[in-house]
Amino acid sequence: MGIVNRAFAHKVSGSLCVLRIALLLSLLLMTVTVFAQDGIKKSKKTETFEGKKYYLHTVEKGQTLYAIARAYEVTVNDIVVENPSMMDGAIKPGDVLRVPFDKKGSITTIQKPPAVDTSKKFIVHKVEAGQTVYSISKKYNVSLDDIYNNNPESRTAIRPGMELKIPVAKEGTANVAIAPDTSKTDSVVSIKKDVYNIALMMPMQLWNVANIEPDDIVLNPPKAEFPQKPQAAVEFYEGALMAIDSMRKAGMKVEVWVYDVDDLDSGKTAGILAKPEFAKMDLIIGPFSAAPFDEIADFANAHNIGIVSPVSQANRVLFKNPMAVKTLPSVGTQMEQLAQHISRERKDDNVILVTSGLLKEQKANSSFRNEMDRLRVSEGKDSIKVNQGFSGIEGKLFKDKMNVLVIPSTSQAFVTDLVRNLYGLAEKYQITVYGMPGWMDYDNLDYEYLEALHFHFAAPYYIDYNMPVTRNFVKRYRSIYGGDPTSFSFAGYDVTLFFLQQLYGTGTGFVPGVTEKKSEGIQQSFSFVRSDAESGYENIGLRIVHFSDYELVPFGFENPKPKQK
Repeated sequence: MGIVNRAFAHKVSGSLCVLRIALLLSLLLMTVTVFAQDGIKKSKKTETFEGKKYYLHTVEKGQTLYAIARAYEVTVNDIVVENPSMMDGAIKPGDVLRVPFDKKGSITTIQKPPAVDTSKKFIVHKVEAGQTVYSISKKYNVSLDDIYNNNPESRTAIRPGMELKIPVAKEGTANVAIAPDTSKTDSVVSIKKDVYNIALMMPMQLWNVANIEPDDIVLNPPKAEFPQKPQAAVEFYEGALMAIDSMRKAGMKVEVWVYDVDDLDSGKTAGILAKPEFAKMDLIIGPFSAAPFDEIADFANAHNIGIVSPVSQANRVLFKNPMAVKTLPSVGTQMEQLAQHISRERKDDNVILVTSGLLKEQKANSSFRNEMDRLRVSEGKDSIKVNQGFSGIEGKLFKDKMNVLVIPSTSQAFVTDLVRNLYGLAEKYQITVYGMPGWMDYDNLDYEYLEALHFHFAAPYYIDYNMPVTRNFVKRYRSIYGGDPTSFSFAGYDVTLFFLQQLYGTGTGFVPGVTEKKSEGIQQSFSFVRSDAESGYENIGLRIVHFSDYELVPFGFENPKPKQK
């Protein structure tokens, strides 16, 4: 559902309390009014349609699709696919819904194909990985409705291997594949407007609002807690609103549309793309998840709309979408940037990559090692040393040099044991450890160890609370929302402000120019590169942080290199 934005002065961040939960719920309810109602009873009315039995449920005031689905022990998608007019999740009192009588007969296990007009001719298309309904419609030069009407199950989701009936194009046209225009963004026309339309697409999960119990969340933590996705979405939205307000004060006129989009309800995406206002957007921020982002990015690419992935690390969201931009670097990119930092700042040090041996961490290890070796070979140096675990590591240490140990592991058990052992060597050797940001959250990792080992890490997110701009933001945030901002609040502000500045300064064709626009937000650094000639742009901006006097400080500001012993 799309709505025009209104300013919300609500507190939704900070510690969990009754007021916080109540206000967060009220924010969600301002978008779609939902009344909690328990005890929904199954209807006694039934009908048989095309050999399949259904309940006929009449919607009453306050009922939601989620609550109805729960009462009949089916999923929301089971109901939506049998009632295509409800595909955007909007129901009202008096609507009559067809609910599968037997869950085994619902769309999740349907065996026979839907009835089709045999007078028509079809092409059978086998869905490939990464394809969306929108991209398939473009491939065969047909409309979304042509696919949905002949393949009802595609309204809910498509998956690799699924076969779709594609109607033969009308006379005078052809079902031909449209090759991607690899020079698309190089020739995008940039238009400056009096008023810009932007879409914020976030997982508010409004369908679940009626099932959230604030008292239970407050009285029974952590067993009961507020859903993480909508909490993050609202916190991001708060920061975005502050950025929008800043740009409005700078003279920019912005119309904001908010859409509730989540990967749990894939059928909603098609309904949003069909809305007439959506093709008029000048900037799309979101969705948060890669799956719905892919389909919306196809649409954005076809309509020359810049689209931003604000929190996903997945590089797939950029593939063959030259109007797509991703603000969170992938793990591989982070490791490559860390290698460049160490190659630049630790030229004469003894660098050792320490691995855990875990399969899930091989990507990070290989990204760092390959980039580090590439840089060293170009300087005529040997490859870096590699050691698995702690055993044998002392034999690779030098007493007359700084030993830089890079440990790209997120295994708490491995890290705490390794760091404890390295601490024992810190009296004999000069050691600097580069690890991961998550280490700061390990309860059993003593800060004394991190101080002694001069702990560093590369962070896509880092906030220096001593900076005046940070203090001003926190003060302003508190005055509006009554509590402290979270990481998602800062992300909402940084991302929205940066891209509104590009839109306002350059116009609608701003995307190709982001590679020339480096910027420092409160929490994020922005520096973009294009992934390849046919795809979009990834942010490679990172901040190197280190532990000094038991505080985290930016590299290069306070004691950037440990003193030599």
